[in-house]
Amino acid sequence: MRKIKPIITISSAVILIAVFSLRSDIVIESVMYSLRLCYGSVIPSLFPFFILCEFLMSATAGAGSNHCTAAFATGLITGFPTGVRNVCKLYSDGNIDKKSACALLHCTANASPAYIVAFIGVCIIGSKTAGIILLISQVLCAFACAVFFGCFKRRREGKSKIGVINITEIACKSISNSVISCLYVCGYIIFFGIIADIAIKAGLPSLAARIMFFLPENQAGALSVGFIEITRGIYMLDFSDNSAIIIAAVIVAFSGISVIMQCIACVIKAGLPKRPLITGKIIYTVMMPIIATCLSEIISVEVGSPKSQMPVISFILFIIFLITCIIFIYNIFDKSKRTMYNKIK
Repeated sequence: MRKIKPIITISSAVILIAVFSLRSDIVIESVMYSLRLCYGSVIPSLFPFFILCEFLMSATAGAGSNHCTAAFATGLITGFPTGVRNVCKLYSDGNIDKKSACALLHCTANASPAYIVAFIGVCIIGSKTAGIILLISQVLCAFACAVFFGCFKRRREGKSKIGVINITEIACKSISNSVISCLYVCGYIIFFGIIADIAIKAGLPSLAARIMFFLPENQAGALSVGFIEITRGIYMLDFSDNSAIIIAAVIVAFSGISVIMQCIACVIKAGLPKRPLITGKIIYTVMMPIIATCLSEIISVEVGSPKSQMPVISFILFIIFLITCIIFIYNIFDKSKRTMYNKIK
C-alpha cells in the first residue's frame, strides 16, 4: 500500500495537469467565477468572524476560561473551517488535551448562521424559514455530537498562563492571522471549483442521475457537485421541488470535499487524527436531512410552486446509498489512523 500511494499521487497530478492544460478555457472561467464568489460572498462573510474568533480564543486562553465551551460556541457561530482551526490551535497551545480536541472535532465543522440563513435561505431559496430550518437542523446535530462524544465533560485542561491580557498584541495578531486564513480558504474554493466545473462539463450530473435514479436529474447533479464544492451544489438545486430542502441539508451537512480538505489540513498540522472529523461529517450527513424533513413537516415552507415531493421510500434509499458510499471511502482512506484514534488517552 505504501508503494501504491506515491504512484496514485503522481498519476493524479499528471492527469490534472493534462486536463487543466487541455481545458484551459474552463479553468480560466472557473477561476474568475470563484474569485467573484470569494470577493462578493466568502471574504465579507468570513473575514469579520475570523478576526472576532481569533480575538476571542486568544483572550479566553489568557483568562483561563473553559476552552472546550468556547471552541464549541465558536464552531456554531462561525463558518468552517474556523471552528476546527480553533480546536487545533487550543490543542497546539496546550490549552486542551488530545481527548478533548478529538471530541470537539466531531461537532465544530459547521457552516455559519449567516451562510445558511442569509445566503442559502434568503438569496438562493428565497425563504428565510427554509434557512432557519437548515440552521436548527445543524445546531441539533452539533449538540447531539457534543453530548454523545463528551465535549462538555470536565477534563484536565492544559496549563493556561493566566495573566495580563495585551489587547493590542491580540488584536494585531488576530487581524494578520485572519488575512492568511481568508486567502487559505479562497485557495481551496478556487481549486475545487475548477474540479467541480470540469466534472460538470464532463457529464457528472448525468452520471449521478443514472446512479441516483430515485432523484430528479437536476437534483442528483446538484448533489454530486455539492459533494465536491458546497456553494456550486447549492446553486444548482431546483428549489421548486420540495425535495430540494432535504438535498440542501445533505450538502450542508457533508459540506463538500473542499471544506473537508481545509479542515483536514488544520488537523494534520496540529498532529490530531482525521477520524473524529470524518466521523462527525458522517453523523451530520445522516442526521441533518432527517431533522430537516421533520421540521419541514411541522413548519410550512413556501418555495415557489412545489412540483413534487420526495417519497419516503426514495429518501430512505437515498440515505442508504449515501451511507454506503461514505463508509466505503472512509474504510479505504482512513485505515492507518484507527489504531491511533482508538488508543487516545
